[in-house]
Amino acid sequence: MNASSDSLSPFGPFAFELTPDEAHIAASLAALRRALAGGLSKRQLAPLAAFGLVMALASILALTGLVSRRHGEIALLLSATAFMLHRLAARRRFLVARRESAASIESIRSAGVVVVAVDDQGLTFHGASAPARWNFVDCIEAQDAGGMIYLWPRAGAPAFLPTRAFPDAQAAADFLAYVRVQMRTASAPLQLGRAPVSASEP
Repeated sequence: MNASSDSLSPFGPFAFELTPDEAHIAASLAALRRALAGGLSKRQLAPLAAFGLVMALASILALTGLVSRRHGEIALLLSATAFMLHRLAARRRFLVARRESAASIESIRSAGVVVVAVDDQGLTFHGASAPARWNFVDCIEAQDAGGMIYLWPRAGAPAFLPTRAFPDAQAAADFLAYVRVQMRTASAPLQLGRAPVSASEP
């Protein structure tokens, strides 16, 4: 990700050390969002609705004699098998996303104390490994959930920091509001069809 500009922000830097429980919660939420990418309706509800419709149609056709009972039972078995295969694939997708998210977040936790630098372009995480960068222009949502503030990018793992890294709850709320304003400001050129000004490389 691009490096930060030297523009200052009214926040940070923040320092925290991620606990195993926080890493587990963050990985689970990141995996869930990744597994459901494309929408809950498309991933979960649409197959369930299709399964219900096929079951109802096959039953009606068999009961009214429009198709033989045997063919109706075959249709029911095939639709049930297809639905179960879809559910298994969805579960596997979630497990893969959970494993990849856990590995990414564990690398942050194992770094020990992480220092988060904030500027008007985004966040930079400094730890034992190479710095990680999240630019506001590349992110789609900022969220406070489960004692953690998340910055969700369009692709990849989220940036996150525990609210306990702030002096108090009001400071955490002010930071979240600041991040959301910066995200809207950064995305404004995209909405107007102009290329955003990104930070320079180090």
